[in-house]
Amino acid sequence: MAGVALLLLAVAASAGRAVARDLRSGPVEDARDPVLLVAAPTLRDADFARTVVAVSFPPDVGPMGVILNRPAGASLGQVLGPSRPDLAARDDPLWLGGPVAQDGVVFVFRAPEHPLVALPLGDDCWLSGDGTLFAAAIARSGTATPRFFLGFAQWADGQLDAEIARGDWWVLPMDSRVLFDTAAPDLWQALVDRVRSPSAQADPAARGASGPAAVAALRRRAASPSPASGG
Repeated sequence: MAGVALLLLAVAASAGRAVARDLRSGPVEDARDPVLLVAAPTLRDADFARTVVAVSFPPDVGPMGVILNRPAGASLGQVLGPSRPDLAARDDPLWLGGPVAQDGVVFVFRAPEHPLVALPLGDDCWLSGDGTLFAAAIARSGTATPRFFLGFAQWADGQLDAEIARGDWWVLPMDSRVLFDTAAPDLWQALVDRVRSPSAQADPAARGASGPAAVAALRRRAASPSPASGG
């Protein structure tokens, strides 16, 4: 994979504030908070079958995110080392983030404040492909170690709405623990089991939603006032 370069995600965001959305877009695009998409067992699309996708919502492009549970079978050093000798020894595993721009690297990382060129993924977690943020991210270690992905997932305006309404996805609240859980042998199955568990069936928020119910729930969430986030 020689020639892989850092991919810059063009993101217009205000540090420390939720981004206002165009209410003419579909209800998923209007949602102010990132979500987890869990592929329904009936989804057969080769790009997304049995996947878990962390999704954020830039204000001026379609929903964007990364698949969390598809190992790329290579390390950061193996892919970037030929062009970046300083990274040749990095053994961070790479993941296949999605079918878009798979010759680029994006990453999920933690930061206490909203970096300007990053998409929010809940709590203190962010998605970016910015070179400066990448340099800072690879300097971290321990529990703050970021995750690196080849490519990302993106939908056109209204496309994700249609897929959810069709029943292709279960929509769950973002869980930052899932973003960094690389030890789970089958993250997709674990979340499917969670959705289908008796306790989740008794709790609509935990069980998630699919089809028109998910769209309606996201519409209600988008219409509700968002809490102040400082700044």
